[in-house]
Amino acid sequence: MSGIPAETLLLCLVCGVFLGLVFAVLEFLRLLFSLGKIAAAVVDVLFCLFAAVVTFLLSLAVSAGHARFFQIACEVIGFLCVQVTVTHGICHFLPYAERRLHRFKSQFFSKYTQGRRKKVEALLKSGKKRKSFLNKSKKSEKRT
Repeated sequence: MSGIPAETLLLCLVCGVFLGLVFAVLEFLRLLFSLGKIAAAVVDVLFCLFAAVVTFLLSLAVSAGHARFFQIACEVIGFLCVQVTVTHGICHFLPYAERRLHRFKSQFFSKYTQGRRKKVEALLKSGKKRKSFLNKSKKSEKRT
């Protein structure tokens, strides 16, 4: 490899690994929250724009804005290394994370609904009538 410094190759590989990790996180979140097809397409387009900007900045740093084949190839190799290793781990971790998220949501919302229920019960015990739009409309019917 004449003329290509090792630092440049390493920087391109690290950039590809970074893009792979970002994509793995986005894929994990998409699977965890089961986003629809449109949301998945929007996330993919945003990732492609992010990857294009990162690749452009890398080419500016490495070769004054000229995208060379070895830069793109090293980015792809780094990206694929992450996809082969990390994505496989995400598939095993996803059911565990989904159970934990479901448990957290149920605990959080149960506390919220219990607090709401206590407020309603206290209001009913106090005997105060709540003003509402329906009460006003019934009063206006009685006047006529």
